[in-house]
Amino acid sequence: MLLQYLYAVVEGLPHGWQPPPPVVGERVERRALTGLVILSSATPVVPPASPTTLALHHDVVASALDADGLVPFRYGTALLAADVDGWLTRERSALDGALASVRGCVEMSVKLLRLDTAPAAAAPVDATRDAADERRLRELADQIVERAALAQWRYRPAGTAGNVVASVAFLLPRGELADFLARIAPVASRAVGVAVVPTGPWPAYSFVPTFDRPPLATAAPPPIDRAADRRAG
Repeated sequence: MLLQYLYAVVEGLPHGWQPPPPVVGERVERRALTGLVILSSATPVVPPASPTTLALHHDVVASALDADGLVPFRYGTALLAADVDGWLTRERSALDGALASVRGCVEMSVKLLRLDTAPAAAAPVDATRDAADERRLRELADQIVERAALAQWRYRPAGTAGNVVASVAFLLPRGELADFLARIAPVASRAVGVAVVPTGPWPAYSFVPTFDRPPLATAAPPPIDRAADRRAG
């Protein structure tokens, strides 16, 4: 049973683009779709998600970051090879809409990192304190959002594991990265007990829809939090 593993739909792939190593199969293929390009690989099986396979998937998607438009698929999006054309035809309207919404844009993630790295288990659980901490985090995130002055953003609390306590993802025009970093810098400099760390730019994983994927496809969180995070600036 031959599968087609899908990485991304691309509009205006730069001339001279060269694919990085694939997650599966022997190479990353370019498949034409009426003005668009589908990046994919032929494979008999999709391996389980792991730090290595997530990183390879991300590297292929990010290799097209300079394209006019880029809609990334989540890890594990795969179809029977014989079903690819039909699925792409059915999803064409959604793909065009997604491309229009992120055309010329990238995603920036602003991570909020706890500076006190003492294990949470070392202190007794205090629901009132936890609620107050969450309010302070959200107030900090709201200040970042206000300073960023961008219409499209997503706030995500990260729970208690590790020192990343929350993050805010922004969709911004590719040419505004330096201005964006300058706008949020005053908030970062005044934050107490929390480091404000921009990372990216990334493909717009947080700002594209969940497509009507076939049963063979599986989803995983976007691999933007892997150890090889690229810090902005």
